[in-house]
Amino acid sequence: MYEKEEQKLTDFKDRLEQIPLPLEAADGAILQGLERAKREKLKTRANRKRTLWSLAAAALIILTLVTSIRVSPAFANAVASIPGMEKFVELIQFDKGLEGIFENEYYQPIGESQTVGNATLTIDGVILDESGMNIFYKIESAVDMEDIVIDTPVLENEQEVPEGSISYNHPITEEDSPKIYSDILGFTFQEPVRFENLDFTLDLKVTLDGSDFDFSVPFTVPENVKPSVVYELDEEVEVEGQKFIVEEVTVYPQRVGIRISFDPDNSKKILQFEDIRLEDENGEAWSSIANGISAHGTVDDGEVIYYLQSNYFEAPKELYLRINRMQAVDVEDSYLLVDTDKNLLLHSPKDGRLELIKSSRTGFDMILTRDEEPDHSYGLDLRVTDANGQDMDMQYSGISSGYEGKQEISIGFDDNGYTNPVRVDLAAYPNYINGDVKIELKK
Repeated sequence: MYEKEEQKLTDFKDRLEQIPLPLEAADGAILQGLERAKREKLKTRANRKRTLWSLAAAALIILTLVTSIRVSPAFANAVASIPGMEKFVELIQFDKGLEGIFENEYYQPIGESQTVGNATLTIDGVILDESGMNIFYKIESAVDMEDIVIDTPVLENEQEVPEGSISYNHPITEEDSPKIYSDILGFTFQEPVRFENLDFTLDLKVTLDGSDFDFSVPFTVPENVKPSVVYELDEEVEVEGQKFIVEEVTVYPQRVGIRISFDPDNSKKILQFEDIRLEDENGEAWSSIANGISAHGTVDDGEVIYYLQSNYFEAPKELYLRINRMQAVDVEDSYLLVDTDKNLLLHSPKDGRLELIKSSRTGFDMILTRDEEPDHSYGLDLRVTDANGQDMDMQYSGISSGYEGKQEISIGFDDNGYTNPVRVDLAAYPNYINGDVKIELKK
């Protein structure tokens, strides 16, 4: 009865999963869905020290899509058989790697709690490998909770925890109890690590209905990680004259990391790999990571690690890396310049599809004209700086759903005395190149 609606949601979710969360761009929450961002007034404070973790909270809207699509009864039953896991089914249903983890009993129950005031934080369980840790947790309150804000989780170990990124959804309530919130914290390490000591502490600041709670929960992971599988490739690829090198593919239980470097002489800047996947001999595919970090690094750095869902617990006879559609723009079109004092768009891609609607010292609104469907579902901004190259204190960034071929883009920041014009380096733009890359992975 709802097949068409479900397919639209699935297609939109697949596009959202391609959004990269590079370390340098993780200061602000990239909110895909302008109306929701404005309605909920979600903000993330900029972290200028960058000495610990950069926060990447871009999985907010994906939760809405995932919970709008029916859950497979077979998988729901398998996960729900683990005590306390029933509430997490919707969050992991569409990640084949996470499904494989539960089917192969790689999830590790924890059950450690701490009570602060009238609220209790419980770590139900974790998934740990060399690439990161997923922490399944819940917050219970003695009174009904209407609003919850998570602020910069920190993972501690006697060994240094590598820098990386953090993803989380807007916490969900139990249907029959507004006193319980559940979610998954996803820590993705920038470099792989194996911890010798499996004693950790999760520090988590939470605001519940305007009241602040500081939790610090120690926990021990029962078993150490399974080793990764590395495919050394170093294979050069060319698509419509643009060159890049697929250096290696690393398969972890939670995700697959694909390390790609880019030719600095390319005439175009590749912004997104819209269709990148692993594929076995039967055509079964493992696509971009769901509900979490989908990339580390930036093309400007010369190298990016893209994350896919994991096939770690599978044993295909043949395995291929496939790349088809990519977002790319001419190098000179890879940024915007906006003078917020004069309300002028000074520079943008030459196709003319961006129009400045209004601007002020605290941000600006634009219109993106789209000739084709579906909507462009990526945040445009990779980095926002002033005329002196200083990072802006971001407050929000979002793109609306389309109406009559147009989408509204909004970017907000603090007026800290910055110098105009404001520069926006593009993270995404609806201009494409297409290829048919097929690389066999051999051990």
